[in-house]
Amino acid sequence: MWTNLALLRLSAFGFGMTGFAIAMDIVILPLLVKGVAPEQFKNTYLAILGFSGLVVAALVQPLVGRYSDRTRSRLGRRVPYMLWGCIFVCFGLVGIGFAPSYLALFGTWLFVQANLNIGYGPYQALIRDLVPAGRIGVASSMKILADASGALVLVAVCSALISREAGSGPVDWRWLTLGILAFILVTATGVTSLTVRARETAMAVGRGVAAIVQEPASGLHPQLSRFVLSRLLIMTAITAFPTFGLFFLEDAVGLKNPAEALGRIALVIGGAVAISIYPAGWLSDRIGRKPVVMAGALGAAVSTIWMLWADDVTDVLVIGSFLGGSVGALLSSNWALANDLGTTGREGQHMGIVNLATTGGAVLSNFMGPGIDLLNRISEGSGYSALLITCGLLFVVGALLLMPLREGARGTLSSYPRGMR
Repeated sequence: MWTNLALLRLSAFGFGMTGFAIAMDIVILPLLVKGVAPEQFKNTYLAILGFSGLVVAALVQPLVGRYSDRTRSRLGRRVPYMLWGCIFVCFGLVGIGFAPSYLALFGTWLFVQANLNIGYGPYQALIRDLVPAGRIGVASSMKILADASGALVLVAVCSALISREAGSGPVDWRWLTLGILAFILVTATGVTSLTVRARETAMAVGRGVAAIVQEPASGLHPQLSRFVLSRLLIMTAITAFPTFGLFFLEDAVGLKNPAEALGRIALVIGGAVAISIYPAGWLSDRIGRKPVVMAGALGAAVSTIWMLWADDVTDVLVIGSFLGGSVGALLSSNWALANDLGTTGREGQHMGIVNLATTGGAVLSNFMGPGIDLLNRISEGSGYSALLITCGLLFVVGALLLMPLREGARGTLSSYPRGMR
């Protein structure tokens, strides 16, 4: 029986890996780049690291996912890759800590990104592998909740620790921070690996080896390309506001301390996301994915455009709470859709392709920057207005693209036959 606690254990790897990646991007890499890059080029050098990491993720995940689908080992299909990723990411942390130059940091970071995605790509197929159809919505909500919680917790911990590095004392705060990241990553990997192996062993005993080892279907789901395009638009809209949020608060809302306000807003939005994720997953298991996706997309679109009328930080916090709740519902139900579309024997390859849309959304949102600057030069603030309106439209169009997909008896999308049930 997949209880909520068991589903959380299944998602522990996401807590560790996602938290690690976000903490590195937001807290640790900027400080490391500052120490090895010329002051006038630090933003450019940091952007190169971020973009290169996204490219590596896009290349590695579908490839490794496909190989994991075909893997037959005593540890199963996914666990060997998760263990590999954890071990070599920890080795990479040592290299990051010792990196004497930007080139060394760049090379080590690509090594870390490659191994992170070697583990994370196959991990994303676990819900499709193991969880019954009637619990996929809840399982997806637990996965999204674990990812978000890992990001919030590890960003907070790393910020608190590494900020002490400038002070004097016997403790090397940089190495302590990297050590804590490694410890959490190893613990999270162990929890999920043990959960997976226990479940696979029980199923093999109860149903025979065929319950775990199956021949792959002849191809990926014929509706996958529509879903990937939809998710690409939605993820672009979700990541665009955080990318340019600080400048929006400073220039459009007129806040004197936008960095502090952005931190408070992030907590409000993150809290709203966390609160809405589980109910949305539970509801999507009962009424279907598409109604929850559309409700979340409409709520996110209205909240985003509503931000045009924000005059102070209170307005932004109120609107942000509605936006966070809508995004949480959208993320949860959308990930459940992604699992519904998976095909037997090709789950890892399928989820790797799905994650191309997640990565692509982050890349596309960054490309909005030049357009915002151009419109702001033409008319003050018009660039931010165009950004918010565009994001609202992307939410709606992304959801509408999913409406033609057929749903089965339980409200899940029709797919190829599934095993391990």
